Amino acid sequence: MSQEMYNQFNKFTKENPDLCYRDYLLAKEKVGNSTAIYKGEPVEFLYQGLFYSENEYKELKKLLNGLNSILDKVIKEYKNNPVFRSYFAFSDLMEELILINPGYTNNFPMGRFDIFYEESGQHKFCELNADGASAMNEVRVIQNVIYGSLASQEILKNYSLKRFELFYSWIDSLLHNYREFNNGVDDKPNIAIVDFDGEGTMSEFKEFQKRFIQSGYQTVICDPRELKYIDGHLYYNDMKIKLVYRRATTIRLVEEADFISDFLDAYRDGAVCVVGGLVSQIIHNKVLFAILHDFNKVSFLNEDDKTFIKNHIPYTRIVDFQDKELIQNIKNKKNRWILKPFDQYAGKGVYAGKDFEDKGWNDIIDKNINSEYIVQEYINVPQCEMTYADKQLKFEEFGYLLGLFTYNQQLTGLYTRAGRKSIIGAIAESFTVPNYVYREV
Repeated sequence: MSQEMYNQFNKFTKENPDLCYRDYLLAKEKVGNSTAIYKGEPVEFLYQGLFYSENEYKELKKLLNGLNSILDKVIKEYKNNPVFRSYFAFSDLMEELILINPGYTNNFPMGRFDIFYEESGQHKFCELNADGASAMNEVRVIQNVIYGSLASQEILKNYSLKRFELFYSWIDSLLHNYREFNNGVDDKPNIAIVDFDGEGTMSEFKEFQKRFIQSGYQTVICDPRELKYIDGHLYYNDMKIKLVYRRATTIRLVEEADFISDFLDAYRDGAVCVVGGLVSQIIHNKVLFAILHDFNKVSFLNEDDKTFIKNHIPYTRIVDFQDKELIQNIKNKKNRWILKPFDQYAGKGVYAGKDFEDKGWNDIIDKNINSEYIVQEYINVPQCEMTYADKQLKFEEFGYLLGLFTYNQQLTGLYTRAGRKSIIGAIAESFTVPNYVYREV
């Protein structure tokens, strides 16, 4: 992240606090009137921009490519080696769905991989979001609003700022996979954006739907329970669906399997192209990090891969609650650890030891004795001073996570969430901060 650009932005806000506060109120009004809605409320954001040079962005691409190479090897091993599959301990149905060939070669067409960004380049991946990866719409809205701010306009006198386009680029990626599924032909399939009612971000789905339709593809938003499989074709009402943009998480599909048998049977039979395929659950599940750190289980990886894991993935173990020595270590060294459930999102069920007194921490461990958890090395969240508005502009230290949007395994954009607590997410505190790649003009 460029200190020069960051300092220039913050210098302007500090020298013009009243002017920038009024500008923030205008920005807040724009967001309030936009489609950047989460759980019925406008997305919270900071009057702040973060800036990356073109070289820094290239380095993030290299980082992502290194991880993608490892993940593809893991997925290949999972498909070919029953012993390796057993380490994930998926249910029989989950395993069956993962092993279905989706009809195209890309293992995880969409993802958002979150990192702790370090100036040294020793970034650490903290979470891999594949199933239902989201926030593209809030990135679009917030980056445009802050791009038009007075502080950004000061920077634009000497630099160009690249914003990230995450909608039409996804259409291109989605259709690339469909053409591979359909023997190279784009026959203008009807598209269904699929998630369970009340689960996804409807405002974002509608933004995608609008652009799909503008591009010439009839598109519906529907619940998988509404899909019917008749005579070898999948239908929503009387519309034949040939392409599904899946936003429903794999774990929820498995939980609801008895109620979505038509959708699952069409997927099994290859009657519909589902992007992304359910194989992405391998990387979405947090147990993956623990498996990667057990080098006896990943002997198929080379030394460069193992060095990458040591450098960029926090040390992780599966919590065996019967292992009294491990449990005592977690209890005694609480500040070293963070507990995460195997398959949740938005910070649900995540606990950082440093946030609790000894008794509270021990109670959490004892309460979850029958749950599926990993324990992970606690990484100090990178921090910087950001501009926060509360009746006036304030300048406070915020921790932040940088998300790498990946479409067909290519870096497509950046997403930053910031907060003042140990855990950054909807469950605790989260503000969106826009990112830009700059170039001198």
